[in-house]
Order: sequence, then C-alpha cells, then structure tokens
Amino acid sequence: MPLTLLLAFHNHQPDGNFDEVFAQAHADCYVRILDELERAPHVKCALHHTGALLEWLDRHQPKYLDRLRALVERGQVEILGGGFYEPMLAVLPERDAIGQIRMMSDWCHRRLGVRPTGMWLAERVWEPGLPQLLEQAQVKFTLIDDNHFRSAGMTGALRGYYATEKAGHATAIFPIEQKLRYAIPFASPEETIATLARLAKDTPPGYAQVVTYGDDGEKFGLWPGTMEWVWGKGWLRKFFALLGEHQDTVTTSHFGTLLKTTPSSGRVYLPTASYEEMGEWALPCEAQHIYLDVRHDLEERKALDKARPFLRGGIWQGFLAKYPEANLMHKKMVRVSGKVAAAIEKHPGRESENRQMVDDLYRAQCNCSYWHGLFGGLYLNYLRDTVYRHLLVAEAFADAQLGRPAPAWAPNADPALAGSVIAENVDVDGDLAEEIVVQSSGLDVMIRPHEGGAVEELAYRPKTFTLTNVLGRHEEGYHQKLREYLAPRAPGKDDDSTKPKSIHDIIKVKEPGLDRHLIYDRYRRLCFVDHFFGRGATLTGFSSEKERDLGDFAGARYTILRPPRDAIHQAVLERIGTVDGRTVRVLKTIAVGERVLTVGYVISQQSGPPLDVLFAPELSLTLLDGNSQERVYEFADRALSPEERVLSSRGELRDVAALALVNHANKFRVDLRFRDRRPTVWRFPLETVSNSEAGFERTYQGSVITPLFELALTVGAEPAAITIDVELSDI
Repeated sequence: MPLTLLLAFHNHQPDGNFDEVFAQAHADCYVRILDELERAPHVKCALHHTGALLEWLDRHQPKYLDRLRALVERGQVEILGGGFYEPMLAVLPERDAIGQIRMMSDWCHRRLGVRPTGMWLAERVWEPGLPQLLEQAQVKFTLIDDNHFRSAGMTGALRGYYATEKAGHATAIFPIEQKLRYAIPFASPEETIATLARLAKDTPPGYAQVVTYGDDGEKFGLWPGTMEWVWGKGWLRKFFALLGEHQDTVTTSHFGTLLKTTPSSGRVYLPTASYEEMGEWALPCEAQHIYLDVRHDLEERKALDKARPFLRGGIWQGFLAKYPEANLMHKKMVRVSGKVAAAIEKHPGRESENRQMVDDLYRAQCNCSYWHGLFGGLYLNYLRDTVYRHLLVAEAFADAQLGRPAPAWAPNADPALAGSVIAENVDVDGDLAEEIVVQSSGLDVMIRPHEGGAVEELAYRPKTFTLTNVLGRHEEGYHQKLREYLAPRAPGKDDDSTKPKSIHDIIKVKEPGLDRHLIYDRYRRLCFVDHFFGRGATLTGFSSEKERDLGDFAGARYTILRPPRDAIHQAVLERIGTVDGRTVRVLKTIAVGERVLTVGYVISQQSGPPLDVLFAPELSLTLLDGNSQERVYEFADRALSPEERVLSSRGELRDVAALALVNHANKFRVDLRFRDRRPTVWRFPLETVSNSEAGFERTYQGSVITPLFELALTVGAEPAAITIDVELSDI
C-alpha cells in the first residue's frame, strides 16, 4: 500500500503590512504555487490563506481566487480555515476566537464555495482547552507539529491522526512530520522522495500509512535563497513530477478524506506547546542562552533526539512577560473587546456599526505584532501602529454606543460629551496593581502609579494615533550570534553549496559596527519617567545607559494621594525617595483635559545637606518615522537644519520654552510647553537592533525627549515647582 502524503501550505501576510509586500508575495510565491498545482492535477493538497491576504487578493488579484475556487471544485485543493485575521486563539476572549473562525468559514463559503472543516492553528500554538472551543466553532481537525506529541511522551513513528478532547468535546489532530518540514524545499526533490520512502518503511504494523507536511507557503520563493532554488531551479515542479512518477509508493490526499475513511491512530492529551523554535524564542534572554547550551551539550553527546521531548522551552504567553509592550497591546485589546461586547449587547440593532466595530477589533488581534522570534513582528512599529489604530477605532465606536466620550467622527458620538472626561482605577494589564485610565473625546491616557507614576499610554483619538507606541531596547538571545559574527576572525572557506540555507542559519548585517548599538534599557521607556542627575551629566551617558541616576524614582512606586474623578480630572501622586543619599519628596499631579495633558511637579528636600542636581522627567514618544521631513521637531525661537529636524536626530538645546513634534503625514502636532522654567532639552532616537529577512538592522522605535531643570534644594526651603503641558491639535 502506498504512503499517503497530506500536504498543507499556509500563506500569510499580516494586517497592516505594506501593499508592495502583498504584491511581491503574490507574484513570487502564491500564484506560482497555483501554477504548479494546475500543471499537476495528480497532486492534492490543502491551502490556507489568512484573512488579510484573502481580502488583498479579492481587491487586487481576484483571478487568483477564481483559479483557487476552480481547483477546489475539481477536488484537487482542500481549503483550511482558521481565525480570520490569524489571531493567537489561546489568548483571545472565547467569543472572539469563535467569531474569528466563523468569519473565515463564512468568507470561504461566499468566495470559494466551501466551508472548511479543518483549520490552520496560528503558529501551531496548542492549549489543552482548545478542543472545546474548536467544537463550538464547528472545526473537526487541525494540524500541529510532531514536537507537541513528543512532549506528551509519545515515541516512535507518528502516523495518520489522533483523537483528543476536553470535557468530552473531541477533535482530530494531525502530526506534522519534522523531517518533512526540514526537507521541503531545502533538500533536493529526489532526497525528499527518499525521505518519504523511509517514512513509509518506518510505519509500525497496524498504523495508517499517512504522513503530514504543513508549513509556510512563503518558503517557496520569499524566504532568503528560495526564489532561485524553488523557481529558478524548478524545485516544486520537479517534486510534483516525482510524486506523479512514484504514485505506486506515494500518493496525496486530503485531511477531510482521511478523517472520513481512516480510524484514528489513538488518543492523546497534549500539553501547552508550539513548534520547537517558538519554545526557544519565548524564553527570557538568559534562559535562552542556557537552553541553547544544554541543546549543544546534548548534541555533542549524541543525546539530543532522546532528550528532545523533555526540552520544551517556554510557552507563547511568555512573550507577554518578556515584552511589556506586547502585554500592554494585548491587555488593551482584551479591554476593548469587553467594550465591544457591551456595546453590541446594548444596541444589537446597529448592525452596520457593530460589523465595523467587530472587524476593527478582529484586525487588532492578528498575532504577528504581539511577539518576536527570528524576524520582525513586535519590532515592526508599523505593525504595532496598525493594532493600535484598529483598537482606537473599535473603542471609539463602542464608547459612543455606551454613552462615553468619543471622537466626533465615531458614529453615534454624543456632541454633549465632547468636553467631558471619564476616569477609572482599574487593573488593565493584569499585574494585580491598578492603573489610572482617563479618557476624553480627544485623549486616551493611562498612568502607572506603581511604575514611577509614569504615563504608559497617550493616544490622540481624533487621529487614531498612539504616541507611546515605543518599543524599548531589549536584549535578544541572537545578539550573541551578532557579536560573534562581527568579532575579528581568520578568513574561512566560503560555502559553495547551491542549496538554500535554513532561515534559522542565515546571518547578514546591514551596516558595520552594529554591535556598538547593543544597548539595553534598565527601565521601561514611558512618559514622565523621573530622573535626578548630577550637574555633569551628558546626553551620551544618558542615551547609552551609562549615566548614573542619583534618585530612586524611575520605575518605583508612587502613592495615590487623590485619584482622579469624573468631576476632577487630576491624579495626585507622591513618592518620598532618596536622591544622592538625601530624602526627597516628589508630588506629581497629572491632569487630563480635552486635548491637553498637564503634569506638575512639586519637589522638596526632607533631609540631608543641600542638593544641586538636574531633575529630568523623560518622555518617549513616536510618530513612527524618524527620518522623514513629514514628521519633524520644531523648537520655539530656534531654526533647525533639515538634519536636526528629523526625529532620529540627537542633540542638546539650552533655554527652551517649548518644542513640538509635528506630524504632517497624519496632520496633527504635539506641543510641549514648560511653564515655570526654561530647561535644557536632550533628545535622541531610541533604536533597537533586531533581525529581519534582510539581516540585522537598526530600527527607529521612538524619540526620547528629556528636559533638564536645574534644582538647588535645601531642607525647609520653598519647594521647586515645574509644570509641563502636552497639547495635541490638528493641523
């Protein structure tokens, strides 16, 4: 009996990706796969396209979908469903997870003529509770890596599909064979056929002769080196041809067919898991180094294969602990989801508004922006901006329907609430400490009393723009590879292999000396992070994290003396800490208006000899692009050169009364005004070093703006008063 091969190609582009990336992916990858399938009618496979990609294809390449539908109708292609905008189902509210899957089913039925019975699981992140959710969403099967099964203690060959359940709600799971995932398309077509023959030979008696391959379609033309290999040298055409020539030993089929005709290979209960690399990436940096050291030791002792089931790494939720910025996005999404559900319950008849609101919420759940592994993801500011924009739109729709302040463009916004402000104390991010959330029709503001009394979120609602969408400089496990790669070494022999390397093994560097930019932040880059420096402090020392902070206020707990209320839009916070060994009291008042955020400080010394210091309340803000003349600095009474105007510039200006960040692209400006004193202002770009498909690179994440106020403090003297206004306005 021939071996049955189940092929699945997962094609994905995240919502918010550039139009030219969609176009290139279509031309270099997706349409070419269809071409080869049409030439090889003997090859059956499953295809999965994520929702943002389906929508783009429907707008720009509708013939692609027509051809795909024809392949479905002739029985050659099976369509896999999933969450429409490729969300991480394990961390969604259940109502949204089911809604996303049903949205995909409805879309495929309308455009492709079929409702999928199985689904692609985003990043193959499995949770033991998923069977119950999948049954509610009418999903009968999914595909996950064989690594998941090994983690459950299963040994030997994995064939066919397995049954699992949660509280009696059952689903089928097909194990993706790692040997095939690594061979296709990196081994030659002939070697891949030989691998299939070995897998057939290794099938235990009594088990179905069925193996599963499922992986990214982008491996066929978009991953580095694969364009020439897969299309120039004809890998996929040769592989499909060989499948036709070897039908006596290998045949292809569909997952749904196997489910109907073949019994399960047994019962299994899988732990929380994803593919092996994801487990590594989800670990904190230091733990990654230990994990890789252990792996290396096991490889040296030829014991890795035996130990692999017990070497699991972390779980996907680890990214929410590793990156506070990801956690903030996720928890805002959960909060907005609750508002959306409440708005629909209150006004179920507003079908058009509700559909738009849900669509924006679902788009904001695309998983790519919430984590980082080998490339991109969280490090791409435009993807994070897309998430925040959709959340701000969905929240505005919901607030308007719930009778809360909302921007004027939101349907059903009440003009009578335009000047009102709502304030709440609530644990937004699930850290068991309350944040202060203040909203007007113009601003979204969130304050963290337990983390320096800093402003964690500042969004301008009329333009759906989050100015605090700033990613800090985190140490990554792969930074050690970059250091080793850039270290002086003896010339080595060039690799003359014609095969493409795995995407995990390629190292490219986009600029020399990149390792000099491996600087890591000691605290989160928020707004109004309070520092005290000596008079000799320098911008270079501050930006490189070498300047000593004389105070213990940045990131420390402030006490709420008076929380804001709807009638009084001021939060009054206090911290009694130390500055260079002296006791200092900082009284911090944060007031939110329609479009103005005002932060006032009263600073007094409580003990010790006099202090002569610089008080530096740091703000980290972004307009996304650091090198465009459309997004620039303006300083009052100062003329700046084009190079000094861009937000990636750095410098020091004295005696500053006011400055602005001006966004000509989105037509608004942010004005910072210093009422009581004219400080010196430092500015520098916050740039991360991360990996991308093009190589290691610096990425602009935001601008750090730090006014420096000279303070001469003495016990019993008049406290120092400082007030800073941040005003948002249209241009």
